[in-house]
Amino acid sequence: MTSRSARQQGRPTRHGRRPIRSSLTGPALANPASRVARFETDARAVVEFLQHTFADELRGVQIGFQTVPSGESNSDLPMLYSVDREAKSIMLFRMPIQRARGLHVNDDEHRRYFIEHCVYRAVCEYLGREPWELLPGRFDHF
Repeated sequence: MTSRSARQQGRPTRHGRRPIRSSLTGPALANPASRVARFETDARAVVEFLQHTFADELRGVQIGFQTVPSGESNSDLPMLYSVDREAKSIMLFRMPIQRARGLHVNDDEHRRYFIEHCVYRAVCEYLGREPWELLPGRFDHF
């Protein structure tokens, strides 16, 4: 008797399971290694660090993520983030940041560094300060 006929007759299959079960996680579980999840994890870590370090200056500032800019830019450069001091908000744009070219080494670590760099630049622009003023000693090796 073949295994097909055993299944059709309702008998247990090879491992004693009747009907074949789906995977434990199911198809609806989000992929934790996706580009969106990695971007948000990396960017949120830097945002939380800066909000903790500069609690007074960043109190009430909303820092969010958006897939792409919603509007036109007058520059030829990609729009990586937008800063609105009146609305107390900083918006980081995931796709332009992730698709940016020019990394001297194109690996996960350097892509993460670039995300962190964009967050620092956005916060520096919001505060009207330079990166070395924001984090003294952090850039001394350059």
